[in-house]
Formats: sequence, structure tokens, C-alpha cells
Amino acid sequence: MLEQLKLSNLALSVQAEVDFTDGMICITGETGAGKSLVVDALGLVLGAKADANMVRQGEKQLEVSALFSIGNMPQVKNTLAAYGFLDEVSEDAITCGVVADGHAVGIPETPSSTAGSSADEELVVRRIVTSEGKSKAYVNGHMATLTQLRQLSEHLIAIHGQHASVKLMDQLHQLEIVDNYGNLRPLVSEVNAAYQRYSAMRLDLTHLSEQQKQGAQEYKQDRYDLEELKRLDFHEGSFEELDALFDRVMNQSKFSYALSSLNNLIDGGEHCVLSLLRSQFSTLESVKTFDPGINKIIENLESAVMLLEDVAAQASDLNTQSLEFSATEVEQKMSKVHELARRLATSPQELYLKNDQLQHKVDEFLGLKDRINSLTEEVRTARQAYEDCAARLTAERTRVAAQLASAISNKIKLLALPDARFDIVLTRDDESKPKPNGRDELCFMFSANMGQDLRPLAAVASGGELSRLALAIEVLTASVKSTPTLIFDEVDTGISGRTASAVGALLKELGHYVQVITVTHLPQVAAKANTQFVVSKFNENGTVNSTITPLDAEGRIEEISRMIGGTIITETTRKSAYELLHD
Repeated sequence: MLEQLKLSNLALSVQAEVDFTDGMICITGETGAGKSLVVDALGLVLGAKADANMVRQGEKQLEVSALFSIGNMPQVKNTLAAYGFLDEVSEDAITCGVVADGHAVGIPETPSSTAGSSADEELVVRRIVTSEGKSKAYVNGHMATLTQLRQLSEHLIAIHGQHASVKLMDQLHQLEIVDNYGNLRPLVSEVNAAYQRYSAMRLDLTHLSEQQKQGAQEYKQDRYDLEELKRLDFHEGSFEELDALFDRVMNQSKFSYALSSLNNLIDGGEHCVLSLLRSQFSTLESVKTFDPGINKIIENLESAVMLLEDVAAQASDLNTQSLEFSATEVEQKMSKVHELARRLATSPQELYLKNDQLQHKVDEFLGLKDRINSLTEEVRTARQAYEDCAARLTAERTRVAAQLASAISNKIKLLALPDARFDIVLTRDDESKPKPNGRDELCFMFSANMGQDLRPLAAVASGGELSRLALAIEVLTASVKSTPTLIFDEVDTGISGRTASAVGALLKELGHYVQVITVTHLPQVAAKANTQFVVSKFNENGTVNSTITPLDAEGRIEEISRMIGGTIITETTRKSAYELLHD
């Protein structure tokens, strides 16, 4: 909760230091004295936008610091730890920059900080605003942005101004009130988790369906190309073999002429090489007796004749051998290879590598159907999980709404609305697609006077009635709130008498659960406080200064007497003040 607030040069105040207690705290003072000083100061330390006009006239800057005890606030500690605000501040790190709307611009300064030994249990937030409208912010001595201050403020303080009750007319806020009152946030989170799972799966299914639709034409082409590749039956080196065969069939006539010419030269008639060589055998036989070396010549000649006979036979066989493919077939196959290579953006030599790639693409597309069928079943299961969870949430909201409506009806009768009726109407939207926070729509219904039908709160409630309703709801939901300090800035405007006393009683009741700080002009409300401060304005050395002072029992009697009777305080007003304080 809020332990202490220090401020200097804020509006009319030169210096002020306020130590807060638990329970209900009341701030009073004459009109124009600056009763909202505390509210304005806390707004700054919680990240409100800086305004140069807030700096006391003639001063260079204002400074506000607030001390909070956070011993039992794990959410605050987690946020501080996430930003490193629980770390010890080193000497080198004690520099900070001016921040304008959360952006550092770099003016070095050494902030005062109590971070260190008490950092685990205490939080110090400090804000400085210059007369030029720039500001510096610190959390436990560390420079901080306004965004970080606002994130912390969500767990520290909630400020309810004169117009805060307008939020009651928003149906989303009404639904949030019911969920908070019934501790249904965990179930709402469960619904939202189920919604996120369903939505993610549904999106994946949509993408797969689009992928299947867009890939259908490409699949047909891939399948055709794959069949063409399979007919080619290509493997590594196939193109080189085809290329050689292509050259052969393209040069068949030249090939045949060369072989025929060779065959005729070797064994083509009586004047061919073999005939001439054979004719020499008888001549050599006739002279071999004269020299033994002739035998060697005859042997070599016989070998040559045999070799030439083989060459002639090979040439004849090769020339007469029929090709497996005709020239037309080979030419068509080569044309198909080049066409496929161009279409598949590869070289003819590497065309065989495309077979596995195309097979994978075709298999992947064919697998889409199985994936879509499987995911469709998963989406159906996720949808049912969402519907089951949303149905449980509807049942719980129905139960909690009835309890809250009854409790609010009883509370508002105590606030000078004896004939008022209040109800909460919950409807369920079963027709639309799943949506976050369940299928429920909720409306606060109200009637202020007897004989009038219940109508939506936004259509019938006056400002004063809204304020009282808001207060009643705050009291009823205080025990489940995570915000330890609530500030009410003149929310009792427009009420008086018995109603004011009832409002004070409710604020005091609220103080049993959380720290309540209220700024009021009503003595009936001030009298209910556990602690009271008075804001005073006086002239000093030609300037105006506002101070805030805690009141003891006697001081409270005097201040409440003033609130009752104005500037003239009599024994009668003092007696009335005493009676209010001891009522």
C-alpha cells in the first residue's frame, strides 16, 4: 500500500510530506485550497502526462516521490524484476535523462534513492517535472519510462474521479466486474487459451486449404513432368550416352562410307591389300631355304593378314549392324530432354536430379489431403473444447451475476435509493464464431423509482445514481481486487445528508479490505475516516502556499465543524462534529 508521499513545488505547495495509514483516509479543505494535491501528485508518480503548469510559479521544477510497501505483492515484484528495478544502483549507473512522453533525451543527474536493503519490501517512485514540461522518472533509483510507471500503477493504485462511474455504462466493463467479483479470471483465461488454440489451428487449416487450391495446377504440371522423366529413365551419365548416340545417327552416312571404304581397301577384290599380301606367300616360300630369317617374315605377314581380315570383318559387321533407335526417335528424345531441362530450369546433364525433387513435390501435394483431414478433426476437437469451456464460463457467470445483482440491490438501498432495483441480464451468443472471453453478453439493468421497468443502466441512471452504484460495486468487489489502494476524488459530489452518511459508511467498509483515500467536501464522509488530513492555503511573504496536515481528534472536530458551518464555528457546530465522529 501507499506509505508516504513527498512533494515540492507542485502547484501552490512549496514542501509537503504525508505519511499514510491503512483503512479509510480522508482529505478535506476549503474550496480552492488544493484538496486534489495528493491525487495530482500520485498521478505524476504513476505515469500521468507532465504539464509545465503544474510547477509552482517562479520555480524551475517540481518533484514528487512516493513510497509503497510491496511485501505481499508478487505481481509488482515480478514487474520490477523484469525491468531490473530490484537491482542495486551502482555509482556509474546513477545517471538519467529527461523523458518526454517516455523517451529519454539525456540530462545527467544523480537521483536520491532508497533502493538497496529495502528493495525487496519497498518501492520508491520519483518524478521530476521541469518548468519547460520535460520530466525525469525513477523507480528504486533506476531511470524509468512513463510506460513502465503506468504498468506498475496498474498493481498499485486505482484513481476514481468524479466521472469514473461513466465506465459503468460500458458493457465490457460490466462483464469484467462480474468476472472479478466471482473470481472467474482463471476460467476466462482458460476460455481464451482454448480460443487461441482453436484460432491457430483454424488459421493453419485455412492456409493448407489455400495451399491445396493454389497448388492444384502446379501439381498437374509436376506430375506430367515426372512422368516424362520416368519415360526418359535418366540417371547419371544418361545424357552423355544420348548425346553420343545422337552424333552417331546424325552422321550415319559418313560413318557407313568410312567403313565401306576401309572394307574395300582391305578385302575388296583382286587388287585389295589382302590379295596383294597373300600373293607374296609363294614367293617368300621359294626363298626361305636361303635364309632362316624369311620364316620370321612369313609369320609376321601371316599375323598381319589375320589382323586385317579381322578389321575387315569388324568394319563389315559394324556397317551392316542395325541401330536400336532410328534417327527420328533419337532426335525426338534429344528434343524432349532439352525441353524438359528448360522447363525445369536445369542443364540436360543434371536433368536426372529433378526426378527426386518432382517426386517429393508431388508426394507433398498428395499428402495435403491427409494433413487437411487430420487437421480438420483437430480443429473440430479444439472447437468443442472451446465450446465446453465457454459453456462452463456461462454457467458460472450466470450464478455470479445473480449473486452480485442481489448484493448491489441491497447496497444501493442504503444510499438513499430505497425504491431502486438492479439486475444483471446475461445473454449468450450461440450463432457467431468463437470469440475471446466467451459467448456471453451482459447488461446492467436499473430502475431508480417504483413502478418503472428495468432498463439498461446507460439509458436511465443519472450522474448521482451512477456514482452511488459505482461505490457500491467497489465495496462489493474490494475483497477480490489486486489493487491495494483506491483513491476517490470527490465522487460524493451532488449528494448530502443521509445519503452522504451512507456513502461515508460504505467507504469505511471498503477500507476494511484496501487502503481508501478520499477527497471530500462532505462532513458526513470525513467523519467516517480512520485518518484525516486538511489542506490549507495561506499567504506568506507575498506568495500563496498550500500545506497538508494530519489532524488529531481535536483538529478533526474543528475541521468537520468548519465543513458543517462554513467560516463561523460555534459550539453547536462542534457538537455536531463530535456527534458525527462518534456516530
